[in-house]
Amino acid sequence: MKSQYRMLFALAALLLAVSLACGGGGTVTQPTAVTIPTLPPAPTLPPLPTQNSNPIVPQPPALNNPPPSTGNTAGGSSDIVTFTDENGLLSFDVPGDWYYDHLTYESAYVDRITAPDGSAIIESLVYNDGQPFTGNDNGRFALQLLHQFYSSTGKEGDISISADEIQPDGSEKLTWKSKGGGYSGVSFFELRGSDRMTFLMFTLFYGNDADQSVIDTLSNAITTYTIP
Repeated sequence: MKSQYRMLFALAALLLAVSLACGGGGTVTQPTAVTIPTLPPAPTLPPLPTQNSNPIVPQPPALNNPPPSTGNTAGGSSDIVTFTDENGLLSFDVPGDWYYDHLTYESAYVDRITAPDGSAIIESLVYNDGQPFTGNDNGRFALQLLHQFYSSTGKEGDISISADEIQPDGSEKLTWKSKGGGYSGVSFFELRGSDRMTFLMFTLFYGNDADQSVIDTLSNAITTYTIP
C-alpha cells in the first residue's frame, strides 16, 4: 500500500509541476519592443554652379539701359538667326542684334541672350556634375535656381509661381513673376540622357512693361525651340 501511495504522490507532484509551468504560475513572457523605422535623410541637392566663388545671378532686366556685352553679339542686324547650343542640346530663333554671352562654370555653362534695350533675357543653363539626379531632385533644383538666381532678392519669397505644367515633350514649365523686381518669366526644365546627369533649364524673362515686340520675340523663341 505504501508503494502505491508513493506512486500517487509522485504523479500528483508531476502534474502540479506541469500545471505551474503551463499556467499562471509560470514565468510571463514580456512582449518584444517594436523598433520604429526612421526615414532616410533627404537627398542632397546638387551644389549651385559657381565661378570664382560667385553664384550665377542674372541681372534683372534694366528697362532703360542697354546692357554691356561681355561676349559677342549674335549678329549686326535684326534679322532672325538660329542659336544652337554648343553640345547640340537645343536651338531656337532670335534676332541677330540681341546681345549674346557665354558663361562657363565648374559644372555648368549658361548661354545668355539679352534684348538691346535690356528689357528681356533668354537663358539656357546646362548643369552636369557627373552625378545622376534621382526622384524629384530635378524639380527641387529648378525651384532652387528660381529662388536664388532669378529672384530680385536672391532668396525665397520674391518669386511667385502661378503655373506648373508638364509639356508634351516631357519637360516641365514654370510660369512665374518677381514681386519686387518688376519682371516675369517662364522656365522649362528637364533631364537629358539616359544617365539622368544633364540638367537643362531654358528661361525667358522680361520687364513687366516691355514692348510687345519683345514679348513676341520671346514667344517665337519658344515656338522655334527644338533639339537639333
